[in-house]
Amino acid sequence: MVIGAAGGARSVLDVLDGQWRYSELWLSAGDKEIVPVPAGGHTDGSLARRIAEGCRTAGVDAVLVVRPDAGAAAPADRLPPTDARLLTLPPPLLLVAEGLEGAMLFPRPGFALVAGTPAFLAGAAPEGVDRGRAGFARYARAAAGRWPGLEPAARSFRPGQVAWKHPRDVSAGTATAQQLDLLRDFAAGRCTGAEFAIGWLDARRRSLRGGERVRAPLETLLDRVFSLLEDFSIDPRFAEPDDLSVEELKNAVIGLLREAE
Repeated sequence: MVIGAAGGARSVLDVLDGQWRYSELWLSAGDKEIVPVPAGGHTDGSLARRIAEGCRTAGVDAVLVVRPDAGAAAPADRLPPTDARLLTLPPPLLLVAEGLEGAMLFPRPGFALVAGTPAFLAGAAPEGVDRGRAGFARYARAAAGRWPGLEPAARSFRPGQVAWKHPRDVSAGTATAQQLDLLRDFAAGRCTGAEFAIGWLDARRRSLRGGERVRAPLETLLDRVFSLLEDFSIDPRFAEPDDLSVEELKNAVIGLLREAE
């Protein structure tokens, strides 16, 4: 199937090479990355949501369904991203966002490979590339007995960033490092409660969007801070009787930092 594009006509089969793998040429255009994801014996709600959300965030209106035996001239089925016919499809299968911004390759039962531009992956893999790959590695170990070939797939797509365990492990200049700096600044009285809360929550969002990874005990520390801020009103005019005061929040943060550092 040929798709008209600003750069000229492109074939949906350009997404793959001759070995039923993603084409390096296609991947290199638009900073595309690959995230392996769990799958069963056919497409299900989880896989369908990924392709639908990827199309939504990339601004795509249709999904092309391609089978491995389709020749260069064979038409692909063109379906809306939310079409129920995208459920219960068996592998091998390729689902491509019209416009080629992203795709889902489902080579055999057990896993699928989601690939695409940052815009496509924002919907299709909202957990982020590194978090998605790390989660798949855990799944591969747990489900290796049921689905052969999972662990080689996990080894092929390792996270690019290790998961930080302690505050001292965190790379400077990251959003996670900024969360820790704000904790120290607030504990030392170098910023107000509102400045701390606004800055810390913004840094946490950027950390999640950027795929920065943490694990216990650092993960526990950051989750506890988030829980504290859920009970703190940034604007005192809207504070409820049970909300934390600035002083209570500060004392709790000091205690958490002492435990962590």
